[in-house]
Amino acid sequence: MVKEKKLRRTPDAVYKIDIWLFKFLGLFSNPQQILKKIPLKEGITVVDYGSGIGHYTLPIAEFVGLKGKVFAVDIQPLAIKTVKEKAAKHGLTNVESILIDSYDTEIPDSSVDIVLLIDTLHLIEDCDVLFQEIHRILKQDGIIFMDKGHLKMSRAKEIVESTELFTIVQCWSRDMLVAPKTLRSNP
Repeated sequence: MVKEKKLRRTPDAVYKIDIWLFKFLGLFSNPQQILKKIPLKEGITVVDYGSGIGHYTLPIAEFVGLKGKVFAVDIQPLAIKTVKEKAAKHGLTNVESILIDSYDTEIPDSSVDIVLLIDTLHLIEDCDVLFQEIHRILKQDGIIFMDKGHLKMSRAKEIVESTELFTIVQCWSRDMLVAPKTLRSNP
């Protein structure tokens, strides 16, 4: 577990406006286009870190099926509430919502196949701590799918590479696949 300070949440009133904005923007975006880039398989475990209202969480939960699991992780209670309500409405029992107040997810070590960081990186105050947590929960052959959010791609790459925990495997115009480096002890 990584020791760290508490994260700052967006006030509920502001987040309610964000929810309407997310819903409006959702009319113009198709999560299936992004999901095609992610190596999803039935039965895997996925963490949607910074899940918001579940724009990607729910389609992924349907894809991974009952043998799979999706953790929707967010700092905003209204986001978690919305994901829980949507999952229940769609009968998705493989979604677990986690409200966090730090980067620690309390997800078991080396238990996750894929972590999503979609439109989130630009909001992160301590990228080193976040990537340490992701490294802890990812399986050795796991991956991160991330988009650059509101950052320039060069800055997003710099953040990933500076952690020295991950390597960029594939890069598109907005997105990248990132894998944990194999950490070897020196003899």
